Amino acid sequence: MKTGSSDPVFLCRRLLLLVCVCLVSACTVTLTQPPTRLLADAHPGGAQRIAFSPSGHWLASGGLHGEIIIWSVADGAQKRRLQAHSTRIQALAWQDEAHLFSVDRKGELRRHHVESGAVETRQFPGPVQAMALSSDRRHMLLGQGSRVLWVDAASLLDEAGYDTGSKVISVAVNTSGDQLAVSTADGRVQLADRSLSQWRELERPATDANDLHFTPDGRTLLAGGWFALQQWDIDSGSLESRPTEHRGQIISLDISPDAQRWVSLGRHTDSLLYLIDARSNRVLRRMQAHELCGWQARFSPDGRYVASAGEEGSIHLYDLDAPYRPVTVWDSD
Repeated sequence: MKTGSSDPVFLCRRLLLLVCVCLVSACTVTLTQPPTRLLADAHPGGAQRIAFSPSGHWLASGGLHGEIIIWSVADGAQKRRLQAHSTRIQALAWQDEAHLFSVDRKGELRRHHVESGAVETRQFPGPVQAMALSSDRRHMLLGQGSRVLWVDAASLLDEAGYDTGSKVISVAVNTSGDQLAVSTADGRVQLADRSLSQWRELERPATDANDLHFTPDGRTLLAGGWFALQQWDIDSGSLESRPTEHRGQIISLDISPDAQRWVSLGRHTDSLLYLIDARSNRVLRRMQAHELCGWQARFSPDGRYVASAGEEGSIHLYDLDAPYRPVTVWDSD
């Protein structure tokens, strides 16, 4: 019986071992937590945007083809489905527990009465890329093309407008509602007052500033960039770039209501969701990647839940009160 290097069985085993070694070397091991509730295939073509209701009982999600779904956060059950628009949902925001704002790629702004299905509509001349509500929910800040609009949430009429000269990427309103933030495609990040008459530019980041958010105290502005989170001191306008474990663009982020934690979502390369300690920058939890690119991540109003939406059409919902139990995942590089 052949037992040396010419033995076919021996050679086959050596080849199999070599293949396994090559596969392992081309992969990385990641410990990530699966979602508490996986709302799979919620939106064919992609889950684009999500928003928790003010009570945190409901989660709205918007898809590539204009549909909106209202979910029960407690059990993940679908409460209602709205064919709200004919094209991609660009932004969602709740006015109260009964009314939901949405905008789409064609520039249509809608206020939906969720129970009755009644709709009020305003049409803009082009896409609305971004929307943020004031904390009292009486006004909204919109990015429409290169213009920024301060809109009365009851009448849907403009109270102020300003042309930034470049396509708006993201907008934010601080808690007191007296300061607005805007990032644009030419690399600028600017602050303005409610009248949109007084503007101040902050230190420019190296990459686009995605998904702007003020901290609850209004002293800091946060945005996603490439590989890092961008953090501005409002008083000085200076920028600090915080490194992350993301291997590409950070498309979305959010700040917990108590300001102690941040959540960040990757887009192009990892689509992982990280829960981060705001003070130390330490990763507290690594949460399961979407199968395709990430789109948006949000905290619930009480900070208990985190939800994320991905290009493959799923919604991931995490209960942060549940124990952190990550599992091994093999990722191809």
